[in-house]
Amino acid sequence: MNNIEVVGARIHNLKNITVKIPKNKIVTITGVSGSGKSSLAFDLLFEEGRRRYLQSIGFPYYIEKEKPFDLLNGLSPTVAVEQRTALYVNPRSTVGTKTMIYSLLRQLYTLESTKAGSLEFKHFTFNDPNGWCPNCKGQGYIQEFHEKKLVPEPTKNLLQICEEGSAAFGSMKNFTKGLAESMNFDVNTPYNKLPQKIRDIFLYGSDEKMKIKWRSERFEGVFDTKFEGIIPYLWRVLAKTTSAYRINKIEKNFMTKVTCPSCYGYRIKEQVTNATINGKHIGELANMPMDELIEFLKRLADTHVKTVQGKAIKDEIIKRLEKSRLAGISYLSLNRSMTTLSGGEVQRLNLMIHLNTGLNSLVFILDEPSTGMHEIEKNNLMTLLKEINNLGNSVIIVEHDRSIISKSDQIIDLGPGPGRLGGEIVFQGTVDEIKKDKKSITGKFLSGELKISKKNSGQRRRITKSAKFLVMKNVTTNNLKNLEVKIPLGLMVGIAGVSGSGKSSLISDTLVPLLKEHFSKRDNEEEFIQIDEIKGKLSGWENISDCIVITQSPIGRVKTSTPVSYIGIWDNIRKLFAKQELAKQRKYSSGHFSFNSDKGGCPNCKGAGSIDLQISPFTKIDIPCEECNGTRYTPEILDVEYKGKNTHEILNLTVSESLDIFKDEPTILKHLKILDEIGMGYITLGQPATTLSGGEAQRIKLAKELGKSRRSKTLYVLDEPTFGLHDNDIQKMLNILDKLVDQGNTVLIIEHNIDILSYADYLVELGPEGGPKGGEIIAMGTPEEVKMNEQSKTAPFLA
Repeated sequence: MNNIEVVGARIHNLKNITVKIPKNKIVTITGVSGSGKSSLAFDLLFEEGRRRYLQSIGFPYYIEKEKPFDLLNGLSPTVAVEQRTALYVNPRSTVGTKTMIYSLLRQLYTLESTKAGSLEFKHFTFNDPNGWCPNCKGQGYIQEFHEKKLVPEPTKNLLQICEEGSAAFGSMKNFTKGLAESMNFDVNTPYNKLPQKIRDIFLYGSDEKMKIKWRSERFEGVFDTKFEGIIPYLWRVLAKTTSAYRINKIEKNFMTKVTCPSCYGYRIKEQVTNATINGKHIGELANMPMDELIEFLKRLADTHVKTVQGKAIKDEIIKRLEKSRLAGISYLSLNRSMTTLSGGEVQRLNLMIHLNTGLNSLVFILDEPSTGMHEIEKNNLMTLLKEINNLGNSVIIVEHDRSIISKSDQIIDLGPGPGRLGGEIVFQGTVDEIKKDKKSITGKFLSGELKISKKNSGQRRRITKSAKFLVMKNVTTNNLKNLEVKIPLGLMVGIAGVSGSGKSSLISDTLVPLLKEHFSKRDNEEEFIQIDEIKGKLSGWENISDCIVITQSPIGRVKTSTPVSYIGIWDNIRKLFAKQELAKQRKYSSGHFSFNSDKGGCPNCKGAGSIDLQISPFTKIDIPCEECNGTRYTPEILDVEYKGKNTHEILNLTVSESLDIFKDEPTILKHLKILDEIGMGYITLGQPATTLSGGEAQRIKLAKELGKSRRSKTLYVLDEPTFGLHDNDIQKMLNILDKLVDQGNTVLIIEHNIDILSYADYLVELGPEGGPKGGEIIAMGTPEEVKMNEQSKTAPFLA
C-alpha cells in the first residue's frame, strides 16, 4: 500500500475523521494548539503501530477497550521520536553510551593506545569498577554539603533552619535546643548573628562532650554526648536510609555537585589516563564537543592509528559523529549526561541514532523537531529528515514552525479550533495549496495573509537616561568567555544565539542563581553578589523586587496531578460541591470530592482513573479502572452536582467551557480566564499532568504566576515559551507578556522563534557558534540595531 489509511478516528477530540497519509514522504501535521495533532500522530498511529508490532513478535496480547477507529491499514512499525526527558534518569547514561560511539572509542583505544600495557576493553569505561574512578564511581563529580544550601536564609535561627530541613535533618531540632543551653546562647538568635564557633559546631559537630537536655514523649532528662552536627548527621542518613524520597531530597536541596578532584571530571581511573592516542586519553576525547572530536580524529596520522581494524573503527566514529552536525547537536560532548539534555536535544540525538542504524520501512513520528534550533540550523534538520526518508522510511512531523512546514511533501491541517472546537481535517495537500485555502488558519499564516504583530522602532520601549540595569561581570560559566553583560530593566528582552552558544549558561546557570542568592538574604550591602560555585558576579539586583523563573519542567509527575490542582483552584471547586444541598445532607466535606482521598476516591485505582497493565518487561499501558469506569470516584460522590454536573464531568470540561459554569465565582474565574487568554483554553481541568507537554506545563505555570498579586519590578524568566504554540497562539502569548512589561516588570526570554525576537524591545545575542566556539556576546541592541550588525547570526531573519 502507498498510504496509511485511517477511517473513523475518534480518539480524544478527533471527530470520526478519515485520512490517507502518503507513505515514504515527509508529512507534517499542523493546526492550532490543541486541535488534535498529537492525538492523531502519537495516540493513534504510534500506539497502534507499536501494539501491532509487539503482538507480531510474540509479546503477550492484552485486552483493550473498543478501538478508537473503524479501520487502520498500511501501518508499518512505528518509531516515536519524542522530547520526553523523563525517560532518562540514570546519570550514567551519556551521549556516548546512548549513541554507542563511546563503545567504538573503547575499541579504538584497546587497539591503538600507547602505554596501554595490560589494559583491555573492559578498562576503558566509567561504568565498570575495572575502569571507573574509585573516588566518584565514574560519575565525574562528587556531592558536597555547602553552608549556603543548608542555611539559605541566614536571618533565621537554628530551630527554624532545622524545621525547614524536615525529612532531612528536622530531628536535629531537639539536639539544637540542648546545644543552646549547653553553650549558653539564645536559640532564637539569627544564624548570621551567632559566633563563628557556634555556627561551625552546628554544621560540623564537636569532639567535646556536652550536657544536653532532652525532651520527648518517651524521655526527659540530661545526658552527656557530642553534638553530631548537621553535615555528619546527613552523611550518616545517606549511608543508612533506603528511602529514595529522602535521598533525593537531601541531594537536591542541600548538596552541590563539584568536579571530582581525583579524575578531574574524566570519570576514569588514573591507570586508564596513561593510555593515549596522539597525547590524549579516552576521557579527554569524551569531554570534547563532538565538533572538536571530529577534527581531532581526522588529524590522526598512520603513526597514531596503525592497524587496519583501528583505521576502520576511526572512520566509522567520524561517520557517526558527522550526523551530529546535521542534527544541530555537535556542540555536545560524548560524556554529557542524558539527564542534562533538553527535550529538543534528546529528540535530535535519537534522530542521529536512527539515521546511523540504517533501518528502513519504518514510520518515524516526530514532535516539533525544530524546538531549540536557530533558524540557520533548520536546513540541516531537514537534510537529516530527508536522509531518513530516502532510506525508505515514512516521516510524520507534528510541527508549528513555518520553515519546516514549507519544506514538507504534504500537509495535514487539523482544526478549526482547539479542544472540542477542533478534531477535524481542515485541509490536506501541498504547501502551495494550503496557502490558497481560505479555511486554514495555518495556510493564512504561511501565505502572509495573517501575521504575528510587529513593532517598528517607534513602538518599542526605549532605554532612557534613567534606565536601570542588571550587570553581570567576569562570567565564565561553562563556555562563556569572561563576559560583561548589561540587561536593561522594564523591557521585553530576548536572549538569542545558535544552539549551544551559551544562552542558558548566561541566564539559567548564572543570572538566576545569583539573584536567588540575593533574595535569600536581602540585606546584602556589597556592590556585587558573588558566590563560590557561580563563575561571575552581579550588580543592580536592588532594582527588582522578585525573580520568577518559569521552566518547562512538569507540573506534576503522577496521573493525579492536574492543571486545576496546580494553579490552586481545585480546593475552591471542591468547597462549592460541599455546599450543595445533597452534600450537606450526607455530611460530605470538601475532602470527599478529592479523588486523592480515601473519603471519595476510587479505592481500586487510588483516584487515577486507570490501572497500569504491564504487557512486557519494557512496556505498560493504561487501561480504564473497571471499578469506577475512569471517573476516579466512588459512585455515591458523583450523585452530588453543581449546576447539573458532578466532579468527574467538571474535570472533563475544557478551560474555555468552564468559564460559563464558574462565571459567578470570581476567584476561580480569574485563574481560568488567564489560562484561556494565554491559549490554554483547550486543556481539560482534570487533564493528568503526565500528559502535558513541556510547553503546556510552562504556560500553566505562567498562568499561576499571573494569578498572584505581585509588586511591579518583578523579573520574569522564560525559556522558549513558544514551544508547542501555533502562530495564532503566539500572538496571545505576546499580548500577555506585553501586559507584564506595561505593569513595570521585566520579561527575559531565551528564544529561537524569530517572531518573538523581532517583537522584543532589546536583544542580547551569543555566539558566534556553539560549544567552545561560542560563549561571546556578538550583538546587543534593539532588533533594528542587531539587524545592522554583521556579526549577528540572527540578523538575516529579523523582521
